[in-house]
Amino acid sequence: MQIVYGLDINNLKYLVMDYRESLMNGESIRKLASFRHGVGADKVVFMDLVNGMVIAIYNAAGQNVVPDMDDFRAARMISAGSHDREYHLTDYYLGRILVEKSPIKAAC
Repeated sequence: MQIVYGLDINNLKYLVMDYRESLMNGESIRKLASFRHGVGADKVVFMDLVNGMVIAIYNAAGQNVVPDMDDFRAARMISAGSHDREYHLTDYYLGRILVEKSPIKAAC
């Protein structure tokens, strides 16, 4: 099971995930961010939750994007322990959306 945090910032829905527990590629992220069949998000942020560092940010289409101020605001809120929602993703669900287990690309 994996815990994913949800935030709403400036009418964008964010999912924040711990990169150490997530091995996803763009297609898997697109499925997770889908409002119809997934959890639903406009952006997915992968963080090192221990150190509060942003590792990578993806849009709902599964493309790695350059972070903006709202993305860093979402990361700061999660680092401070503040979030709107918490999702518990089961291993079965993750196994269904994972296309192939390849590590995420770092945005830096």
